[in-house]
Amino acid sequence: MENYIYENLYCVIMRKPKQEHKIYTNISRNESALLGTVGDSDLPVFGVEEVRALTGWKGSRAHNTLHSLGNKGLVTRIKRGRYALTELVSDRLFEIATETVKPSYISFWTALAHYGLTEQQPALVQLVSVRQSKGFRIGRHRVHLTTWRPERFYGYRKEGRFVIAEIEKALVDSLYQPDKCGGMEEYAKCLGSSWERLDKGLFLDYVLRFGNRSMVSRAGYLAELLGLDGVSEGLRPHAATGYVKLDPGGRGAPRRERRWKVMVNVELEGGP
Repeated sequence: MENYIYENLYCVIMRKPKQEHKIYTNISRNESALLGTVGDSDLPVFGVEEVRALTGWKGSRAHNTLHSLGNKGLVTRIKRGRYALTELVSDRLFEIATETVKPSYISFWTALAHYGLTEQQPALVQLVSVRQSKGFRIGRHRVHLTTWRPERFYGYRKEGRFVIAEIEKALVDSLYQPDKCGGMEEYAKCLGSSWERLDKGLFLDYVLRFGNRSMVSRAGYLAELLGLDGVSEGLRPHAATGYVKLDPGGRGAPRRERRWKVMVNVELEGGP
């Protein structure tokens, strides 16, 4: 990418592969230089330290320039001291989210929608991490963070420039907390519609590896209810010994299903 800084106009043209030139006007030399340098570096997320390393500026100069660019809407503040180029936010939202919190991967309803398992489009980006962190915004997009213990942080892959749960792990995460994928009814629809494309052995392994007997019981009940072959027998020895709710957050009057010891507090299509 080439940068052309015009002293009189204080504008910068940033060339990106397969994109037309972006022209910024009414900005200072420092702002032009920072935009061009960060654009050249292709950093999805950056702050004062990255700017200092790229430009050789002192911290105050980097901080003040970032602040002024933020006021002009040319960089988007994500968290304290962390920014992204505003023009990249929409196209690289998932990448910016997973780069802001490391390690992390996209899961729950966001991932299920990405894989085309639901017609619903969640209004937020849902991340899983081993780090405790508050949610944040990337422009108009909300980012919600769920913290797993390290032993539950598995089943993800790199897709392009961002990290996302494998389809089997997105379903496992969502089964543990179905409220984060639209509820148990929506989850059952996603599970049923995805079954033919799932690696059944991997799904079974991921359910058991999560280490939660209540979830095993829910998985077994759903598999039999929906007529999904290939996992029920592998789940049976690991099911809960006491009754568990089908929907952990559901408030409906439950009926008891003895085989999987599930209190069915939400009726699903295909049920008895």
